[in-house]
Amino acid sequence: MSLGCSLSSLSLPLPHLFCFPPSSTLPHGPIFFWSYIFYLSKLYEFIDTLLILLSGGRRLTFLHVYHHAGVVLMSYLWLHTKQSLLPIALVTNATVHVVMYSYYLSCSLGWRWPPRWKRMVTEVQIWQFVVSFAVSVVFLWFHFVGGGCEGINGWMFNAVFNASLLFLFLDFHGKAYGSIKKKKKKKNDNNINMMLDEKKSE
Repeated sequence: MSLGCSLSSLSLPLPHLFCFPPSSTLPHGPIFFWSYIFYLSKLYEFIDTLLILLSGGRRLTFLHVYHHAGVVLMSYLWLHTKQSLLPIALVTNATVHVVMYSYYLSCSLGWRWPPRWKRMVTEVQIWQFVVSFAVSVVFLWFHFVGGGCEGINGWMFNAVFNASLLFLFLDFHGKAYGSIKKKKKKKNDNNINMMLDEKKSE
Protein backbone atom coordinates (compact mmCIF):
# COMPACT_ATOMS: atom_id res chain seq x y z
CA MET A 1 0.00 0.00 0.00
CA SER A 2 2.85 2.37 0.83
CA LEU A 3 4.39 1.75 -2.59
CA GLY A 4 1.06 2.21 -4.37
CA CYS A 5 0.39 5.47 -2.52
CA SER A 6 3.88 6.74 -3.34
CA LEU A 7 3.70 5.90 -7.05
CA SER A 8 0.22 7.42 -7.33
CA SER A 9 1.40 10.60 -5.65
CA LEU A 10 4.41 10.89 -7.95
CA SER A 11 2.08 10.88 -10.94
CA LEU A 12 0.43 14.11 -9.78
CA PRO A 13 1.53 17.61 -10.78
CA LEU A 14 3.55 19.11 -7.92
CA PRO A 15 0.90 21.68 -6.85
CA HIS A 16 -1.70 18.90 -6.61
CA LEU A 17 0.33 17.25 -3.86
CA PHE A 18 -0.76 20.16 -1.67
CA CYS A 19 -3.94 21.43 -3.27
CA PHE A 20 -6.65 19.77 -5.34
CA PRO A 21 -8.29 22.43 -7.55
CA PRO A 22 -11.74 23.32 -6.18
CA SER A 23 -14.84 22.08 -7.99
CA SER A 24 -12.80 20.19 -10.59
CA THR A 25 -11.40 17.27 -8.58
CA LEU A 26 -13.35 14.08 -9.14
CA PRO A 27 -13.10 11.39 -6.43
CA HIS A 28 -11.62 8.69 -8.63
CA GLY A 29 -8.26 7.64 -10.00
CA PRO A 30 -5.23 6.02 -8.35
CA ILE A 31 -5.01 8.41 -5.38
CA PHE A 32 -8.63 7.89 -4.41
CA PHE A 33 -8.33 4.15 -5.01
CA TRP A 34 -5.46 3.96 -2.53
CA SER A 35 -7.30 6.26 -0.17
CA TYR A 36 -10.21 3.83 -0.16
CA ILE A 37 -7.83 0.91 0.47
CA PHE A 38 -6.29 2.94 3.28
CA TYR A 39 -9.75 3.54 4.76
CA LEU A 40 -10.53 -0.19 4.63
CA SER A 41 -7.17 -0.96 6.27
CA LYS A 42 -8.13 1.26 9.20
CA LEU A 43 -11.29 -0.80 9.68
CA TYR A 44 -9.13 -3.92 9.53
CA GLU A 45 -6.90 -2.49 12.27
CA PHE A 46 -9.78 -2.88 14.70
CA ILE A 47 -8.82 -6.56 14.67
CA ASP A 48 -5.63 -5.48 16.45
CA THR A 49 -7.78 -3.96 19.18
CA LEU A 50 -9.94 -7.08 19.33
CA LEU A 51 -6.86 -9.30 19.70
CA ILE A 52 -5.64 -7.19 22.61
CA LEU A 53 -9.03 -7.52 24.30
CA LEU A 54 -9.17 -11.28 23.72
CA SER A 55 -5.60 -11.92 24.86
CA GLY A 56 -6.16 -10.29 28.22
CA GLY A 57 -2.42 -9.79 28.46
CA ARG A 58 -2.40 -6.08 27.71
CA ARG A 59 -4.68 -3.31 28.82
CA LEU A 60 -6.07 -1.01 26.18
CA THR A 61 -4.77 2.52 26.55
CA PHE A 62 -6.74 5.66 25.83
CA LEU A 63 -4.18 6.52 23.12
CA HIS A 64 -4.77 3.20 21.37
CA VAL A 65 -8.58 3.45 21.38
CA TYR A 66 -8.66 7.16 20.51
CA HIS A 67 -6.10 6.75 17.73
CA HIS A 68 -7.78 3.77 16.07
CA ALA A 69 -11.29 5.18 16.32
CA GLY A 70 -10.30 8.67 15.18
CA VAL A 71 -8.28 7.47 12.20
CA VAL A 72 -11.31 5.67 10.76
CA LEU A 73 -13.31 8.90 10.82
CA MET A 74 -10.35 10.89 9.52
CA SER A 75 -9.74 8.59 6.56
CA TYR A 76 -13.46 8.63 5.74
CA LEU A 77 -13.38 12.44 5.73
CA TRP A 78 -10.34 12.38 3.46
CA LEU A 79 -12.49 10.61 0.89
CA HIS A 80 -15.73 12.45 1.56
CA THR A 81 -14.23 15.95 1.38
CA LYS A 82 -11.55 15.14 -1.23
CA GLN A 83 -8.97 16.41 1.23
CA SER A 84 -6.15 18.09 -0.67
CA LEU A 85 -3.32 16.75 1.47
CA LEU A 86 -4.50 13.22 0.79
CA PRO A 87 -1.44 12.23 -1.31
CA ILE A 88 1.10 13.30 1.31
CA ALA A 89 -0.99 11.94 4.18
CA LEU A 90 -1.32 8.56 2.49
CA VAL A 91 2.40 8.26 1.78
CA THR A 92 3.57 9.36 5.23
CA ASN A 93 1.00 7.36 7.18
CA ALA A 94 1.39 4.19 5.12
CA THR A 95 5.19 4.41 5.34
CA VAL A 96 5.09 4.93 9.11
CA HIS A 97 2.89 1.85 9.44
CA VAL A 98 5.33 -0.20 7.34
CA VAL A 99 8.11 0.78 9.75
CA MET A 100 5.95 0.17 12.81
CA TYR A 101 4.51 -3.20 11.80
CA SER A 102 7.87 -4.42 10.47
CA TYR A 103 9.32 -3.73 13.90
CA TYR A 104 6.44 -5.48 15.69
CA LEU A 105 6.58 -8.45 13.31
CA SER A 106 10.31 -8.88 13.81
CA CYS A 107 9.84 -8.72 17.59
CA SER A 108 7.08 -11.34 17.47
CA LEU A 109 9.42 -13.58 15.44
CA GLY A 110 11.96 -13.40 18.23
CA TRP A 111 14.33 -10.72 17.01
CA ARG A 112 15.75 -8.66 19.84
CA TRP A 113 16.31 -5.02 18.99
CA PRO A 114 18.14 -2.54 21.21
CA PRO A 115 15.64 -0.49 23.26
CA ARG A 116 16.41 2.64 21.25
CA TRP A 117 14.71 1.07 18.20
CA LYS A 118 11.35 0.93 19.97
CA ARG A 119 11.82 4.54 20.91
CA MET A 120 12.66 5.41 17.30
CA VAL A 121 9.40 3.83 16.12
CA THR A 122 7.50 6.17 18.44
CA GLU A 123 9.58 9.13 17.26
CA VAL A 124 8.84 8.31 13.61
CA GLN A 125 5.14 8.50 14.46
CA ILE A 126 5.68 11.86 16.16
CA TRP A 127 7.57 13.23 13.16
CA GLN A 128 4.65 12.21 10.97
CA PHE A 129 2.47 14.73 12.80
CA VAL A 130 5.16 17.41 12.57
CA VAL A 131 5.34 16.85 8.79
CA SER A 132 1.55 17.12 8.56
CA PHE A 133 1.65 20.58 10.12
CA ALA A 134 4.53 21.66 7.87
CA VAL A 135 2.67 20.69 4.68
CA SER A 136 -0.49 22.27 6.07
CA VAL A 137 1.24 25.65 5.82
CA VAL A 138 1.64 25.11 2.07
CA PHE A 139 -1.95 23.89 1.77
CA LEU A 140 -3.29 26.94 3.59
CA TRP A 141 -1.24 29.25 1.40
CA PHE A 142 -2.72 27.65 -1.73
CA HIS A 143 -6.19 27.78 -0.21
CA PHE A 144 -6.23 31.41 0.92
CA VAL A 145 -3.83 32.97 -1.58
CA GLY A 146 -4.00 30.70 -4.58
CA GLY A 147 -7.74 30.52 -5.12
CA GLY A 148 -8.90 27.70 -2.88
CA CYS A 149 -8.39 23.98 -2.43
CA GLU A 150 -10.66 21.01 -1.97
CA GLY A 151 -11.25 19.55 1.47
CA ILE A 152 -10.80 22.46 3.86
CA ASN A 153 -13.38 20.98 6.24
CA GLY A 154 -11.62 17.63 6.18
CA TRP A 155 -8.34 19.42 6.81
CA MET A 156 -9.77 21.23 9.87
CA PHE A 157 -10.78 17.93 11.46
CA ASN A 158 -7.41 16.47 10.50
CA ALA A 159 -5.49 19.38 12.03
CA VAL A 160 -7.31 19.16 15.37
CA PHE A 161 -7.03 15.37 15.44
CA ASN A 162 -3.32 15.43 14.58
CA ALA A 163 -2.66 18.09 17.21
CA SER A 164 -4.33 15.92 19.84
CA LEU A 165 -2.39 12.86 18.68
CA LEU A 166 0.87 14.79 18.77
CA PHE A 167 0.15 15.79 22.36
CA LEU A 168 -0.75 12.21 23.33
CA PHE A 169 2.28 10.68 21.60
CA LEU A 170 4.62 13.23 23.19
CA ASP A 171 3.07 12.45 26.57
CA PHE A 172 3.53 8.71 25.95
CA HIS A 173 7.11 9.30 24.79
CA GLY A 174 7.91 11.29 27.90
CA LYS A 175 6.44 8.69 30.24
CA ALA A 176 7.84 5.66 28.44
CA TYR A 177 11.34 6.89 27.65
CA GLY A 178 11.86 9.79 30.02
CA SER A 179 11.95 7.37 32.96
CA ILE A 180 14.61 5.31 31.17
CA LYS A 181 16.79 8.39 30.81
CA LYS A 182 16.34 9.19 34.49
CA LYS A 183 17.32 5.64 35.45
CA LYS A 184 20.41 5.80 33.25
CA LYS A 185 21.38 9.18 34.69
CA LYS A 186 20.88 7.89 38.22
CA LYS A 187 23.00 4.83 37.44
CA ASN A 188 25.75 7.00 35.94
CA ASP A 189 25.64 9.33 38.94
CA ASN A 190 25.93 6.35 41.28
CA ASN A 191 28.91 5.02 39.30
CA ILE A 192 30.62 8.41 39.46
CA ASN A 193 29.99 8.64 43.20
CA MET A 194 31.41 5.15 43.70
CA MET A 195 34.52 6.08 41.74
CA LEU A 196 34.96 9.24 43.80
CA ASP A 197 34.52 7.29 47.02
CA GLU A 198 37.14 4.77 45.88
CA LYS A 199 39.60 7.55 45.10
CA LYS A 200 39.01 9.15 48.48
CA SER A 201 39.68 5.86 50.25
CA GLU A 202 43.00 5.34 48.43
